[in-house]
Amino acid sequence: MKLFKAAVLTALLLFPSLVFSQLYVPLTVNRPGGLDWQEIKTAHFRIIFPNGEDSLAYRSAAILESHYAKTSELTGGTLKNFPVILNNYNDLSNGYVTSINFRSEIELPSIRGKGMNPQSGDWLETVLPHELIHAAHFNVQMPLKEKKVSFSNLISLFSPDLARTIHGFPPYGLHEGLAVYYETESVAPMGGRGNYTFTMNRFNSNFAGPNRWNMGQTLIPSDYSQPFNRHYISGYAFVDWMQNKYGEEVTKNAIRYHYHNFFLGYGFALRMKTGAWPGELYDMYEADIEAEEEQRISGISLNTTERSQIIDTPFKGEETHAPKWIDDQSFLFYGSYYNGRVGFYRFDLSTGKFKLLKETFGVSDYNFEIEDSSLFYSSYQRDPLYPRTYISDINKLDLSSRKTQKLTTNKRTFAPTSNGEITLALQTDGTNGRIVQITDNKETRVIKEFTNANPISLEFNPNDPDQLAVIVNRRGVQALWITSLNSLSGDLENAPTLAFKDASVHDPEWHPTENKLMFTLDGAPAMNIFEYDLDSDRIIQLTSSLFNAFEGSYSPDGDRIAYIIQQDSERKLALLDRKDFYSQPLSQSKLLTGSELNSELNRPLLGSEIMDEIKTIEKSPYRGNLNWLKPRSVLPSYEEKSGTPQVGAIISSIDPLSSQAYSVEVSGIQNRIWYDATYMNKTFYPGFELSAYSDPNFFVARDPNTTELFSLMRQDRGFGLTLPFNYAFRGDTRFSSLSFYPSINAEQFKYYDLSANSLSDFSTRYSAEVFTQLSLGILNLSRDIQPSSGISFFWIYEKTLNEPTAVIQFPGGPANRVFTDQWSAYYGAFGFVSPLRRWNQSLRMDLQFLQQSDAPIYSNDTIVPLGFDDEEFPNFDLTSGEGYNHIGRFSTRYTIPLFYPDNGGLTVPFYLSSIYLTAFSHTLTDMESSDLLDDSRSIFGGGLHLQFKVSNVLFDLGVGLAYEPTRNRTQFIFGQF
Repeated sequence: MKLFKAAVLTALLLFPSLVFSQLYVPLTVNRPGGLDWQEIKTAHFRIIFPNGEDSLAYRSAAILESHYAKTSELTGGTLKNFPVILNNYNDLSNGYVTSINFRSEIELPSIRGKGMNPQSGDWLETVLPHELIHAAHFNVQMPLKEKKVSFSNLISLFSPDLARTIHGFPPYGLHEGLAVYYETESVAPMGGRGNYTFTMNRFNSNFAGPNRWNMGQTLIPSDYSQPFNRHYISGYAFVDWMQNKYGEEVTKNAIRYHYHNFFLGYGFALRMKTGAWPGELYDMYEADIEAEEEQRISGISLNTTERSQIIDTPFKGEETHAPKWIDDQSFLFYGSYYNGRVGFYRFDLSTGKFKLLKETFGVSDYNFEIEDSSLFYSSYQRDPLYPRTYISDINKLDLSSRKTQKLTTNKRTFAPTSNGEITLALQTDGTNGRIVQITDNKETRVIKEFTNANPISLEFNPNDPDQLAVIVNRRGVQALWITSLNSLSGDLENAPTLAFKDASVHDPEWHPTENKLMFTLDGAPAMNIFEYDLDSDRIIQLTSSLFNAFEGSYSPDGDRIAYIIQQDSERKLALLDRKDFYSQPLSQSKLLTGSELNSELNRPLLGSEIMDEIKTIEKSPYRGNLNWLKPRSVLPSYEEKSGTPQVGAIISSIDPLSSQAYSVEVSGIQNRIWYDATYMNKTFYPGFELSAYSDPNFFVARDPNTTELFSLMRQDRGFGLTLPFNYAFRGDTRFSSLSFYPSINAEQFKYYDLSANSLSDFSTRYSAEVFTQLSLGILNLSRDIQPSSGISFFWIYEKTLNEPTAVIQFPGGPANRVFTDQWSAYYGAFGFVSPLRRWNQSLRMDLQFLQQSDAPIYSNDTIVPLGFDDEEFPNFDLTSGEGYNHIGRFSTRYTIPLFYPDNGGLTVPFYLSSIYLTAFSHTLTDMESSDLLDDSRSIFGGGLHLQFKVSNVLFDLGVGLAYEPTRNRTQFIFGQF
């Protein structure tokens, strides 16, 4: 055991230093300019935010501090000066915590759609407590306080961030499950995804289906199978069961045990803290969930899904949304699939055929509307300069011509509705939204702004163009208002038309001819569709689903609805005739009215009890703070050169905004100090990278005076500057971009003998390099092993700019050496097509060229693939005149997915994602030959590949055979090919 522990320690201390020698530099990102970042510091947090978002920053601080003690108690982690970044420029909202550069980042615009429980409150009340659990979980490391001797604590002394990644070894479902558990139990009454039928009935539907998730699938994120966020849902179910069965301390104790004994795995930690192995825990958990689900189902008297016509699309992995009738024989819907493009489809009931109308990345609230044969919808477009930044805008699709017109550009609008003359939409406003009118010149005019409330959707009444249905979430009460254009602003400050106890309203849809409104209600035991008769003031339940029914749409005559059902792990299209409606009146006791409604609408803001104290903290500018220069990581480094160890340390750090980072390696060999430093700055676009180095190289040369061999050491030192230009033309359903990285370098070299005595002066050489890549229309469907469409061009050119000389003092006397001009050009193209996209099969074709000067810069191995021996295409040797300095290559690779197991275990942290076959060919030739075909060599082969995860690290490895017909030679190959 001691030997094993020593080996593990060696791997952790040495291997990361090699792999992560640039630990932080690749993590730097560009952010929009002009944000004037500010910060406020509380007892435990450092809130960093754009100037002008002060009120949201103080609210965030109050929420975090008010929940700090409880999250620390649940996880066992502590925080101090923990950075929380608030950004206000991304409409595709999220929140996350990173263990490398330990921090949290929250996108301020509220998340769109049904993903979060409306009863949790506003976006900050939903996301901040959840991410706080992750932060506390990642920071369970107390080497001095606990005085516990463990390798994890030893690592944390030198690199706390790397030690924190140990908490990332267990399946992410345990992380997300604990965070969802906390948001469910500790934030708001009936809040959190654990109290939300939209979330939990997806789990229940799978649990009742033929493909029930096992222990590994419960906790490990899915790579290729719906739902891709299952680890949130099922992870919560398992953690909730475990906390209830073994007590509130069980997760905290397991986290600590795993941290100090991570090499035994999280399954063993659970065994030590519960007395049962993961398989035994799962059996008990499964039995208890079955009993709970039986009880839930028993309360549903009728299942209208059995009366519905369920429509199967020609694709797999159905995630369909928002059907809208075009006429009495066809409707439109939004769909994404394993093997189909994402966007709007049309289904013809008379023919049973589907047709893609528009490939687009729609906003996930699915608030689309058809008006006068045009589809009004919102979609995301990626910012061309800043990664992970998306803006939503309104578009109008003519259903006849299929031409799209942009109604807004960079206006951050979504959820459109039109009465034929006026188009309204919602617009991002802090963490909330506001109602705006879209003008003819693509501008917006504010109609209504909100305080402590967030508009969700709105829809004009086709029978009364002045009337609107509006859904607003005010303090966790997501209710329905019936209003008009003229009175909208005042009405939305008054009590809602309909509000419900322990349930939220979604998906308003007017009846095409009558004074009725259809909507979705998410109350227990399942999400269902209801109809409100405005004349009689009666509410009728239309569906009675075992799991969920939502996003209903009336047929043109109103006697049929198209809607979405939850079935196993898919969301599918369904039709239900009026004669088959559940047609049960909703009891008036379900309505939230009077003083009870008023109390809920005026629920105190989370953290309000300490807000006065928080407001006394003064903000200060973020810029100019140099504390980030303090090393975040100090790791040992080791490299062997000519049989002599070169030992040192790598020091690195990054600032909280990930806009600046550095890495410095300092080492010693031959009684001298050497260094390799990189600094990246992305505080402006495009940023720059500076590098400086001094490194030894050892080699044997022949003394030109005596022809005897003589050992030399050469010191290479220099500086480099690179400008990383990236521009994304498209980043929604496909990816198109241009990268352009020019760099200049100045290098000096000097010769020594092995006793480090100088044999020459420094000589200086200048060089320039350009990397360019243009990608057009790269398409990756969710089950594609490699892209199924698109083309990419690349070009790398490097050239020395002068021809320096050196006088080297050999034992036999001085000798002159001239460093000749060197250059290299590596360029080519990759193209992807999918002749059998239905099965996610893909053909890649690539044409590459490597052309170099007689004194090459790169090894020819750069272009020579697996299947050829290294010595078969040697670099050109100027002395012998043999070798290659201009190689051309044409290759093909065809991928055939066989299975997507998406299955694994917890005790043994191995997870198999996919199994696929490849068939490939490679043809290489000497481009300087007079007969390219005659001098070419070709291999053909195939392989079996596995994509798998060990812990949460993904691998893609294959075994195969390569056959060269002209030499009748077969070679076994292993690795990535």
